[in-house]
Formats: sequence, C-alpha cells, structure tokens
Amino acid sequence: MPKWVAAARGIRYWEHETRKHGKRSDRYWCLQYRRNGKTVNEAVGWWSQGASQAQAEELLAELRQNWRTGQGPQTLKEMRAAGQAAREDEARALAQREADALTLAEFWERTYLPAALNKKRPQTIAVEKWNFKNWIAPALGEKPLQEILKSDIENMLADMQSKGKSPRTQEHIKAILSKILSMAIDKEVLAGPNPCHKIKLVKEDNRRSRFLTPLEARQLLEALKAEASQVHDEAFLALFCGLRAGEIFALTWADVNFDTRQIFIKDPKNKRNRYAYMTNEVAIMLKARHSNQPPSALVFPGPDGQMKLEVGAAFRRIVRELGLNDGITDRRQKLVFHSLRHTYASWLVQDGEALYTVKELLGHSTLTMTERYAHLAPDHLRQAADRLEGKLGFPESPMSRNGVEPG
Repeated sequence: MPKWVAAARGIRYWEHETRKHGKRSDRYWCLQYRRNGKTVNEAVGWWSQGASQAQAEELLAELRQNWRTGQGPQTLKEMRAAGQAAREDEARALAQREADALTLAEFWERTYLPAALNKKRPQTIAVEKWNFKNWIAPALGEKPLQEILKSDIENMLADMQSKGKSPRTQEHIKAILSKILSMAIDKEVLAGPNPCHKIKLVKEDNRRSRFLTPLEARQLLEALKAEASQVHDEAFLALFCGLRAGEIFALTWADVNFDTRQIFIKDPKNKRNRYAYMTNEVAIMLKARHSNQPPSALVFPGPDGQMKLEVGAAFRRIVRELGLNDGITDRRQKLVFHSLRHTYASWLVQDGEALYTVKELLGHSTLTMTERYAHLAPDHLRQAADRLEGKLGFPESPMSRNGVEPG
C-alpha cells in the first residue's frame, strides 16, 4: 500500500518507489475532501506528467468556490467532464472555421485529387489536372468553398466563351467543377446544393463534319513526315484506324498485336473496349517504331517519356502552312486532329461500308452517333432502294404505260 503524505489541507501525495522526477522521487497527487457526509478522493496525477501541489491547490480552491456558490462543477470528475466538453466544443468550432476557410484549390489538392488517383484512369486524371490548372484554379482556386456562388461560375464560363471556348468545352469544365463540389458536399465540408446544378448552358451541335480528301490527306502526311515524324505516325494511325487522340496517347506495346494485326483500345472515352485493325501500311509504320520496346512502354510517349495530353503545336502549324483552314470561319468545319477520325469514317461510308460496321470500328455507343455519315453514301442508299425495281413483274412502270415518262 502506498504511504500517503499530507502536503496541505485537502491535498496529499505518495511517492513512487523507484521512478524519479528530476532528483526526487516521482509523486502522485490527490485531492481529499468531504462532500455530503462522505470522504472523496480524486486523483490529480503524476508529478512527472505535469501535476503539482500548486495545480492541486488551484483545483481545490475552484471547487470550494463552486461549493459556496452552488454553481459550476462540484467534483474534480465533473470539472474534467466540463473541460472535455469545452475542448470538444472548441475543436468543433476550430474545424468549422477551417472548413469555412478551406479554398477550392486546397480541397482539390488534399481530398479530391488523392481520391481520383485511386479511382480514375491516368489519362482522365491528367486531363482534369490540366483543366483545373488552366481554367478552374485561376478563376476560383483561392476562393473558399463556402463562398463559391452561381455567379462566380457563370463569370468563369463567360471568360471561357470570350476566349473562344465552345459550349461543349465549357460544359466539360463545369462538369469537373461540379464533381469537386459534390465531393465537398459528401465530405460535409460544404453545404449544398451544388451551385453548378443551377447553371444551364446553351446546347450546341458541336459535332465536326470536316473530313479530308485523299489529296489533302497526302499533303498533310507528307508535310508532317518531313517536320514531325512522331506526329506523322500519330496522324497516320488516326487516319487509317479511326482512333481518338487520347486513345493513341494511351497505347502501350502490349496493346499491339502484329500477328493478328489488331490494336486493343482499352478504357476509351465511352468505356467500351474494342479492337482497331491495322492495314499493311499501319503495321509497317508501327514495326518501324517498335525497336524491341517493353510491353509496358508507350507507343507514342511525350518528350518527358510520360503520356501526352495533346497533339502539340506541330500539327496546327502545318495545317496552317498548308492553308487547310483558309477562309473557314465555322470552327466545326476547321481541320483539327480529330478530323482524321472523321475522315476514316467518311471514307469507309463513301466506299459503301455499312453504318453498323463503321459504328463498331469507331467504338460509338449508339448508331445515332454514326448516322452523321449517312449522307455520304447516296449511291449506296439508291442502290438499296432500286432493288425494288420490277418487284411486281411489270415490264415497265404504270406511269410509262400511260404515256407519261418518269420524271
């Protein structure tokens, strides 16, 4: 049993047999008082952990004051419970103040981006990072989440429009911002509703209809080969396999099968994996690039060896030098890298390929997306309609028998 020593009225301690506090034995301090006819002992704590006679005297003085007034904690246990509640209240208040001051950029960096890294494709993350850095952060990055209003988002989108960005691009940026704010609401650091949900952009038919003639394609490829060989190969693959730029940039050599002349397109834009099929020319071009690269290596790496995010300036410069966009004001008619995919589909339809086959080659999720090319096959459709000619066995049409020539 410990030997208790009275240090002052209502304060006592016992000393540890071996443990020291400085040069003296460590002491365990307690309060002892009578309440309601009973003796109460309450621990203050070890000397080595910050307890002291002075602290014990201060606590006991506070309790005696409470006993005299009948207000406040009546025991050390109640005092500690009240202190814990006060600390919890302060912690909640501090957390709320921090949440109120949390900026969009801070939430993006601390919470949204780490979560995205675990769930999204590297290419998707790279695109979101680029768009956040170039559009969202400059407009809203330093603004506290709680202060982002519908008008702030509308101003950002208006700025994008003034810089020539299409409604579809604006919609894409708004969608990224909406996902960030929705996560903030889910994490309870932002009160709803999501201000993005109140913004409706004007829908626009953003589909590009421009495609190259064989002569234009030949001129473009020759110029690219002379000045930017990798961009030439990327363009060649888009033109003869119908791949999107992002699909080309994500290709690794594990996706290329020279035996079957197939290219596996994994995790594309619409999540529908598919195969593209190499022509002889495409196979020759890819074999020239291969040079015993490991399966995990990118087929078309960026200058830093990482996945590219955009085609780059060389393609745009050569298109400009060739005058392929001269006199064209409608941006949907301007030649861009994506026009090579449209050219692939357009040439197939012009040569009589069925729209359903083209749909599967392009990886469209619905035939409606492919029907934009239907007008390019008038002869093919006419031939289908003409198959009903003479179906009833008439030697000539009723109109011609009445002496009226068909119009």
